[in-house]
Amino acid sequence: MSPLPDLNKQTPIAVVAAGRLGSSMAIALTEAGYKVAAISSRQMSHREWLASRLKETLVVENAQTAANVASVVFITSPDAMIEDICSEIDWRSHQAVIHCAGVLPLSVLDRARVMGAETAGFHPLQTFPSSDSSTQLKNVSFATESLNPALFYWLWILATDLGGSAFKIESSQRAAYHASAVMACGLLAGLTGLAAEMWKPLGIDRDDALKKLIPLLRATIDALDEKGLPSAITGPYVRGDVETIEAHLEATSDNSEETFEAYRALAGASLHIAKEQGGMSDPAFERIKSLLSDKNTIVGNPCDLKNEGQ
Repeated sequence: MSPLPDLNKQTPIAVVAAGRLGSSMAIALTEAGYKVAAISSRQMSHREWLASRLKETLVVENAQTAANVASVVFITSPDAMIEDICSEIDWRSHQAVIHCAGVLPLSVLDRARVMGAETAGFHPLQTFPSSDSSTQLKNVSFATESLNPALFYWLWILATDLGGSAFKIESSQRAAYHASAVMACGLLAGLTGLAAEMWKPLGIDRDDALKKLIPLLRATIDALDEKGLPSAITGPYVRGDVETIEAHLEATSDNSEETFEAYRALAGASLHIAKEQGGMSDPAFERIKSLLSDKNTIVGNPCDLKNEGQ
């Protein structure tokens, strides 16, 4: 294990391949008192913007140039590019190389490890809508991984200094962790899109429907934050309202097979959480579970579920 220099706020940091995440992180690091020595971006217009925001930081096009002046290097490119970028840089011992991907194992940094550098993963559980989203790092959890205790501890402190918190993760756990994040973020947005498209028979297009659904989404997020689970779940599943659920299945099937399958799969997978509230009887639970698990209930042939259930 290569000895690292003392890691503290004065340790020179480089952020390479800075897009929305890297730029936001570099700004947040600087505001937290860390020394961001260099940052790289291939886009001239973005380099000019970075130079205007990070006046004490060397802003360059070449990732190698940025890495040369730093003891700790964050690679913040899209996941598919991380291993290639790592392989293109000549690393040195006494250097730490950190990727910020959620799903990728530490092995994507093996080129750096073979050359004597220490490696780590530091993934903020957050989205970054723009390059100026440094405030998005407040109250965020960071999935943190490193085989080097000193580097791991430094990242743990860094997460706190950025206004968030760290938790330990291993490479073998990353796929499940990242799938969870996508379910709570990207797939949630997609599900909301499907919900908005259900308004078409009302003569309301998806964009307008989304605006009408946003207050409901916000109230749901607030309930999740304030009450937790299962209390935040509302609707027919916590009541065991079989007839309403039957109507939903028919309506989603009328909309499209994809919408029906999404509704059925999501409701079925989360039914046990709704039951934890205690408002659903065991017979209702079994009836609803049967409705949701039967792939032939309605697919391809919208029908009267009340008749089918008799």
